[in-house]
Amino acid sequence: MRIQNLMVCFVAAAFVSGGASLLHCAMGKPCTEPGTQSFVRSGNSKILAAASSAVGKKMWFGYGLPNGKLGCAAALSNVLRSAGYPVAKSAAVVVVRGQLLKSSLNVKEIAVKHSKAQGIDPLTLKELSQPGDLIFGYMTLPTNPNYGPNAHCGVVSDNGEVYANDWNDGIWKRAEADTFFGFYPHVYVMRVAEK
Repeated sequence: MRIQNLMVCFVAAAFVSGGASLLHCAMGKPCTEPGTQSFVRSGNSKILAAASSAVGKKMWFGYGLPNGKLGCAAALSNVLRSAGYPVAKSAAVVVVRGQLLKSSLNVKEIAVKHSKAQGIDPLTLKELSQPGDLIFGYMTLPTNPNYGPNAHCGVVSDNGEVYANDWNDGIWKRAEADTFFGFYPHVYVMRVAEK
């Protein structure tokens, strides 16, 4: 626990200072892929607005899914498209992540949690994220497949809340971060620089 807290402090310090162009997570692995540009300091208002306006809607259509129970990546892809970022086009969370990291967009990915403990520390989430950031949760490291319910994604709101596709009914909702991401051992935020 102490090592994890020290690593979170390191990441937070690098985040606040603009730090290294390549941050490292608690597992000692890069949190971004090489070649990404300098650190982006503010959240994305276009993504936040698109996520907010999607509340109450079924955003997962268009990806061949029979229902919205596993529609988080498809929903996020559609939210990003409506915000003017049509680079993510998949119903698989790890594929959406890869598409974003390999795109020409200026993105940064930051580790928020590497622990099997339940819940996301609200202070850590507040320090490391901004409204309009993307949020991803994984059962194993994001470089693994993590298909189906082993991964989830959405958009950071404010006051410790997020926007995400609800796996119970396939509706895009706003809720506390722990509702959708608290039980995932690996949680990351990804910031997309505004165009």
